[in-house]
Amino acid sequence: MDNLMEQIESTAVLLYQNKEKEGIVEVAKLIRQFQSMLQDMTQMQLENCGRFALLMLKNLIENYENQDMIGMADCLLEKSMLFVQFISQTNEQ
Repeated sequence: MDNLMEQIESTAVLLYQNKEKEGIVEVAKLIRQFQSMLQDMTQMQLENCGRFALLMLKNLIENYENQDMIGMADCLLEKSMLFVQFISQTNEQ
């Protein structure tokens, strides 16, 4: 999960620096990865975080479709990081 956290941070930096092409490519990769993580969530994870995860992904996809660089970066650093941290912690238990 540390690699994913680093990928989120580096993608957010690209977006904040207006490196649109590189940032959008990386966001597309992250969206696919988050979708996969959502599908692999345990019942307990779904009950505790499912709604948040869906809202995070919806927000990220909307910003992606609208090419909103700051919106994508903010979503990654605020919501996506929390989601990944939750999954990481609950997988360790």
